[in-house]
Amino acid sequence: MVNSNAGVEGSSGYSFQRCCVVFLLFEDYEEINSNNYFICLEHHEDFLFAFLDDNGQLKKVDTYQAKKSRDDWRTDDDLCEIIGKMTMVGKELVSDPIEKSNDYQHTLNFLTNRSILLTSKKEKGEKQDKVKVQVSNKRKKYSDLSEKIKSNIESRICQSIHEITQLEHVYFQYIDFAQSHKSWQRELKGLAIEHFGHEVNDHEAVISTLMQLLEDVAQTYNDDNKVLLSDRSKRVTKNKLDETFKMFTESRKSFDFWRQYSEQISAQLNLKLPIRRRAKELLENCFDYFKDIQQIEYRKIYKFVEERTDIDELHVSEADCIVDLYHRYQEEFQPRLENHMVSFAVIAAYVETRGMHV
Repeated sequence: MVNSNAGVEGSSGYSFQRCCVVFLLFEDYEEINSNNYFICLEHHEDFLFAFLDDNGQLKKVDTYQAKKSRDDWRTDDDLCEIIGKMTMVGKELVSDPIEKSNDYQHTLNFLTNRSILLTSKKEKGEKQDKVKVQVSNKRKKYSDLSEKIKSNIESRICQSIHEITQLEHVYFQYIDFAQSHKSWQRELKGLAIEHFGHEVNDHEAVISTLMQLLEDVAQTYNDDNKVLLSDRSKRVTKNKLDETFKMFTESRKSFDFWRQYSEQISAQLNLKLPIRRRAKELLENCFDYFKDIQQIEYRKIYKFVEERTDIDELHVSEADCIVDLYHRYQEEFQPRLENHMVSFAVIAAYVETRGMHV
């Protein structure tokens, strides 16, 4: 078995892998999100997407060996060693004791930002077979290669890392990523803009938050130094990602709501200009705090606003309803938070729990 914690010691050099995760997630988001899934990093492979059926059994795993390169790939010992190691990952997946569905399957993907030239051996008097995986031909299945190309590859794989039964699951895949980190950031921001549009305020913050989630998982040591797909500490789950995206969209709704009603609310709650200028920051903080079990007061405010829908029946103005909720909470609980923090917590909770569409 591979060194199960190799990714922790070497994590500083893996930003390309995390960028690839986000790229693939956004590129095929509707299909991926139609399933119950989780993502693992530095766990069996650089990263993987695992999909569960309705019974919670594992039905599919897509693993990725992601390699950034300055040069194009060719059918040499370096590439063939990678392919051999990928087949061993396939063997590990089969042996992993996690409960699998009857129709379980997996793919073993070599992902790179440079073209891959797969060739047969050069033989005098014969035409060399060639297949190029590139921007115009982004994915190729090993099983679909000619027998001559397969023979060339397999002859170069060291037998100690060659699980021949897993070759049918190998794919070669091109990802259209430039070389520099700044270019990756621009491309991922563009994908976030394309996906969320005006639903979020800060698309760069979406990407940086995703990167942090992935880094936290990559930095987590495996339980008992074993690679197991059942290890929940190594997962970024669909629910976690949904919560993260919802936080950003609700934050945008809250800020739009604030801009619409800020004059009225500020006058009634005596919110001074320096506080009002920090509205975006304060609202964003609230959504973080609502999900933080240590932020007891914020969670109590959220629950109060969520439950007291009876107050809505007393008002025709959203702003008046929020002001009433604020005063009732202050009177009932005498919170230790500063008044302006309670104000923005009530606003954020109100917008989220009432399903506001501003």
